[in-house]
Amino acid sequence: MIKTDKRLLEIYNEWEAKLNKDEWYFCNSFEAITKGMSSEEAYNYIPRVIDLLLELDDDFLIWETIYFLIELYNIADTTQIHPYLESKWSVLTQHLKNYPESNATPFKELKTQLRLKD
Repeated sequence: MIKTDKRLLEIYNEWEAKLNKDEWYFCNSFEAITKGMSSEEAYNYIPRVIDLLLELDDDFLIWETIYFLIELYNIADTTQIHPYLESKWSVLTQHLKNYPESNATPFKELKTQLRLKD
């Protein structure tokens, strides 16, 4: 398991109250992490997000986190599948089947971006 960034984990603490105060809470929080990231740093950050996705059990949080992962790929400016994502792909796919909203939209977009077939 990859060491998770404390800043990333803090985003999920009391997220509902924070979201009630700021409808752009997740966007702003993720942007605070990615601000100034190089493409290499973004690519190297991907495993932390994969591990977090595997731990989350709320469709809304998974939805937001997949879009964060997509943004990391945009910053990394690559469609190369990170080796860590590749190693966790089947587990992640199985996990996301339990969350129909996230599986239907953001995960499908991620697969499209990475040029993966269903």
